[in-house]
Amino acid sequence: MIEQIAPVFVFVLLGYMFKIIKHDISEALTEFVIYFSLPALALAKIRNLDFNADIMRIIFIGYLTMGIASFLAYGAGKVLKLSRKDIATLMVVAVFGNTAFVGFSYIESLYSLDHVVYALVYDQMASFVALLTFGVVIIAWGSGESRSVKNVAKQMFTSPPLIAIGAAIYFHGTIFPPFIEAMLDKFQATLIPLVTTIVGMKLDIRALRTHFKENMVALSIKMIITPFIVLILLYLFADLSQDWLKVTFLETAMPPMTMAVVLAIRGGLNKDLAINALALGILFSFVSIGLWNMVIL
Repeated sequence: MIEQIAPVFVFVLLGYMFKIIKHDISEALTEFVIYFSLPALALAKIRNLDFNADIMRIIFIGYLTMGIASFLAYGAGKVLKLSRKDIATLMVVAVFGNTAFVGFSYIESLYSLDHVVYALVYDQMASFVALLTFGVVIIAWGSGESRSVKNVAKQMFTSPPLIAIGAAIYFHGTIFPPFIEAMLDKFQATLIPLVTTIVGMKLDIRALRTHFKENMVALSIKMIITPFIVLILLYLFADLSQDWLKVTFLETAMPPMTMAVVLAIRGGLNKDLAINALALGILFSFVSIGLWNMVIL
């Protein structure tokens, strides 16, 4: 498991060192991710999903989890008397989980490669779609930009990744020519190295001690409180002996999402708070995910 997750630290370190030695090119890399890497991932993965009853339940649990986390994070921000920008940042890191790179690694290690398909559904149809819709609204609100609902909606529905999701649903089950499939595979493979490198370029070691209280609140909501509430609901209304449900539950407890942090920074939210939560969340997940898995065995 450590070997599978270790690359995230390597890419973050490479990004940080490149910034120190050369310069910060994170904005250009972010554009590449948004216009190429994310759309390729959506077209490659969502197009081949089998939307059965269990798949729909996974998606429902994903949105329920993010709804609970949104309510808790917003309430915590108000109690802490944070600024609107900080509340929005707290919501972004507490709501959207690293259900892909970190999530897939944990699921493969704790269960099997075959079980990763459930994590894929949670990531693509819940986390990914929510980030490109609800996440955009949170970021726009937190950044203080005086944009109309029409402008926010235009930004959401004209974003390349969301257009790619629509195309993937339209072409569901379609087999593309081999050279197109090969191109999609190459582009989607760039996603994790690029987004983690971007985070490294945004990282400021001197700021790791700042916003400690806010970080602890965000990570508690994301990785402890929200999963605990979801677990109670699953015990009451579902059969947790099913593997797909165990995988889905573990996805609800993943640390903050790298791409969400990148978009939050790009949107003008609190960079230090977002980066710190991301780094500390990955470290904390080495303990928390193992413990949660012991609970549901």
